[in-house]
Amino acid sequence: MNNFFVKTFSFLILPVIITLFPMHSQAQMFSIGDPEQRSSRPLGSSTIIGAAWEFADFSYQAEGAEEFQRLDYNANLLRLFLNSPGLDISLAFGGSYTGMDDHSAININARLYNNFFIKRNPNFQFAIPIQLTTDLMQVRRNETSAEFQQSSLVFGTGAYTAFRMGDRFSLTVNATPNYGFSFSQGSLFGGGLFRFDAGTFLMINELFGSNSLTIGYNFDFRAYRIEGNLNDYDFTSHSITLGIGF
Repeated sequence: MNNFFVKTFSFLILPVIITLFPMHSQAQMFSIGDPEQRSSRPLGSSTIIGAAWEFADFSYQAEGAEEFQRLDYNANLLRLFLNSPGLDISLAFGGSYTGMDDHSAININARLYNNFFIKRNPNFQFAIPIQLTTDLMQVRRNETSAEFQQSSLVFGTGAYTAFRMGDRFSLTVNATPNYGFSFSQGSLFGGGLFRFDAGTFLMINELFGSNSLTIGYNFDFRAYRIEGNLNDYDFTSHSITLGIGF
């Protein structure tokens, strides 16, 4: 596991290290005439892979659960993600290695979406996304049988915008409320889930060859309201992301 983290972060940070330390290069001869101008990648067409450090809060919102049944935590998660046009997937996990004292958590998320563009040109885009998201959230308390495990399916829309800031920089911003249902293992229906998430990516283009460095922020809020009084929780997270766009 430690080797996996080292390889992941080495892959993400290597472009930054290379650009911070200038290297001497030997001049090369090119054919006579104007050099071919490199075309810019269209806005919103990149696939981004990366990692996020997530500051998460999971808090009980009902009454009736005993102390040993409650799964509240305020700790960090590590999230690995892949965002591509039309599909976003991510995996987050937490435990003693992320600073949790007596909990463990895992979250698997997949989102299908399609942007309906209101305005679209090479330097600016504005769209209304239509999206469908499925999710698994599991939280356990060590040395007890207490567990929160909910799968969900939510539908949402909102706003998406992207704009180019000069030749090297572009920025995307999105915000989408979602609503659907959540259910535990073996059940067809358990309750409702409201989710609101928003995020922004700053893309530094062609920082490492034809690839880009992305730096971002994401906000995620979920309100689980499940039948009974044991699984009503709010999940709130703020995350800082670092990735490679290609």
